[in-house]
Amino acid sequence: MELKELRKKIDAVDAEIVRLFEKRLAISERMAAYKKQNGMPIQDAAREEEKIAQVQSMTHTAFNRQHIKELYTLLISLSRKLQEELIKKS
Repeated sequence: MELKELRKKIDAVDAEIVRLFEKRLAISERMAAYKKQNGMPIQDAAREEEKIAQVQSMTHTAFNRQHIKELYTLLISLSRKLQEELIKKS
């Protein structure tokens, strides 16, 4: 396979990642409203640890396990940040 074709495949995967990222954050917005309405804290450390362990278990190599942890730590942090902003605004 040519480099140009491989890059095209990466571009398609990146477009899907962006779509799923925005979908995830849209759900986080709904979670913020739910948490505010029910007087719940934004952060749930136990759930975050559970989620990271869950996605790590889906990987196939040690390299991927370590880096999916980094990725999900960032995703969770961004979701938390969004929820904090939305709750402060309302």
